[in-house]
Amino acid sequence: MIKGIFFDVGGTLYTYKNVKATTMETLQALKERLKLEHEFEEVARIYGEANKEVDVLMADKPFYLFRDYFVDIHNAFLRRVGKEHARDVQAWFTPYQNDKIMACMEIKPDCHDALSKIKDMGLYLSAVSNADDDMLEYLIQNERLDRWLTHWTASEAARSCKPDTGFYHVALKKAGLTPDQVLFVGDSMEQDVLGAQRVGIKTVLIHDVGWDAMATGRDVRPPDYKISSLSELPAIVEKLI
Repeated sequence: MIKGIFFDVGGTLYTYKNVKATTMETLQALKERLKLEHEFEEVARIYGEANKEVDVLMADKPFYLFRDYFVDIHNAFLRRVGKEHARDVQAWFTPYQNDKIMACMEIKPDCHDALSKIKDMGLYLSAVSNADDDMLEYLIQNERLDRWLTHWTASEAARSCKPDTGFYHVALKKAGLTPDQVLFVGDSMEQDVLGAQRVGIKTVLIHDVGWDAMATGRDVRPPDYKISSLSELPAIVEKLI
């Protein structure tokens, strides 16, 4: 019997559907600031390769700050285009891109209704997000998710990033629950599902149409449940309480 649900946030409660287009917009501004002669398609390809390079390096780290993660991607990109000394551009681009990405995040249309229905079942609801503290706080307060969530924890506060098991133990301790009493809902096989499986938490994988966060090709056991929308979740929860 479950007593609580832990939610990932980006890709789960919020959709990433606008992230790709917004990233392309920021890369166009970066191309202009660096005065690159590359065609834009080449700039996008190189940035994608830099992103994958850093994803692989970060995948097995138990903890990192996301502001450092984005700086590392930018540095890898600058090296690839021969602009590694453009530190002034880096100082501008990282906060510029972060602000644009955060602003483009949209709550999923069925999120509020699903959270309300599940909360009315008497369950403990929490958000467990790989994000810096300020990023997560913005996403929680932007849509007043605190109306349903008892607590929320960013990886910065936990000093642990999914799939590191330490993050899940921090959330479990906050909730006063054991792994068998919790259902974890997330959009990433390699972060959300893998980490939850490692500590014995049942998992729900939700499909999102946007960015596949930090996918490196690691093998992961299938989740316990798969859904395409949050509106499907209350029916699953009813069977588990």
